[in-house]
Amino acid sequence: MVEISIRNSLIGAGLLSAALLSQQVSAHGYVVSPESRGYACKLGQNADCGAIIWEPQSLEAPKGFPQSGPADGRIASAGAAHFAPLDAQTATRWSKRNLQPGSNRFTWRFTANHSTHTWRYFITRQGWNPNLPLSRSSFDLTPFCSVEGNYRQPPMEVTHTCNVPNRSGYHVILAVWDIGDTANAFYNVIDVNVGGTGGGGTTTTWQDIGDINPLADLKPGDSVRARFFEAAGENTGLETRITINSTDEGRKATWTKLLAEAINREHTDVKAGRLDAQGTITPVSGRNDVYVLSGAGVQRVEVSIEAATNPGDGGTDNPDNGGGGGGGGTYDHVYPQNISSYKAGTRVLARNGKVYECKPFPYSGWCTIPAWQYEPGAGPNWQDAWIAR
Repeated sequence: MVEISIRNSLIGAGLLSAALLSQQVSAHGYVVSPESRGYACKLGQNADCGAIIWEPQSLEAPKGFPQSGPADGRIASAGAAHFAPLDAQTATRWSKRNLQPGSNRFTWRFTANHSTHTWRYFITRQGWNPNLPLSRSSFDLTPFCSVEGNYRQPPMEVTHTCNVPNRSGYHVILAVWDIGDTANAFYNVIDVNVGGTGGGGTTTTWQDIGDINPLADLKPGDSVRARFFEAAGENTGLETRITINSTDEGRKATWTKLLAEAINREHTDVKAGRLDAQGTITPVSGRNDVYVLSGAGVQRVEVSIEAATNPGDGGTDNPDNGGGGGGGGTYDHVYPQNISSYKAGTRVLARNGKVYECKPFPYSGWCTIPAWQYEPGAGPNWQDAWIAR
């Protein structure tokens, strides 16, 4: 069998230079409690969110708010065009977290914990109009909470206790993470119902540790397994495997749900699906999030496809090869098989039947990212990584 690892690393879209590459892959984070707008999208608590469901950690823009930073009307998206759905603003557009005025806890989770200057929290002013795009005039521009980072690297998750000003009803909190050694910051808006039932700081029972992504259709005989890792290494007792028995089961929108159902059936501490506001996790067709019960110790998940060896290929290690990596329409892999091995010059056959070649460094790193944005010929940012051949 040939094993193709699909790692759950999602990195912000955009063109890279050699200088920017090290920065953009090294600093990402988002507010998980109370859930930021983007994270609530990833959890399925907000709908029609666009690309943010793949990477809520990537809302990055120049620091210096309010003097600089994202433009008015684009604060929620951090000015990123591919996250523009977040900028929609009405009194009823977004789900809201309940909290009370006074002491509340705000938790950031980092996919990379960069040197930090400060964390700052702003809230919309009394009398703001929730039916207008968020702008600087929407907010009280004096932060109600500021925490020094002292140019140190924080832990992978950090919680701040802040006193929320006396407000009532729907408000938006803007949480800003000012990076210490780059010119950028991360901007997260949090939709809250101040004075709502169940406030006083929220806790996250389920922790999101990765995704089951519908990157490719599979064939009968292929198998898929979910592997779970703790700080000390893999917990083999949690491994979950399914085998594809038919063409229908192999459809990418189907096998992802079947794997999520198997995880939920076999385990209690880990679950897969979409998490609703009531804490229920339900498997769905297509992408499923993977969650671990807080305190269980599981930190990440890897989803691996094991492709059945083609009996007629003579035992080759690359049954999807179209005739080698050299010119014409030949290719090395059928995308996304063996995606973690891609490098500059690797050629793949895309689902549109065309061949694409991985760009030279520093762009080649994008070829190994199993996010739909970089799918050759199909994703909105595929040209960051690939050249059509």
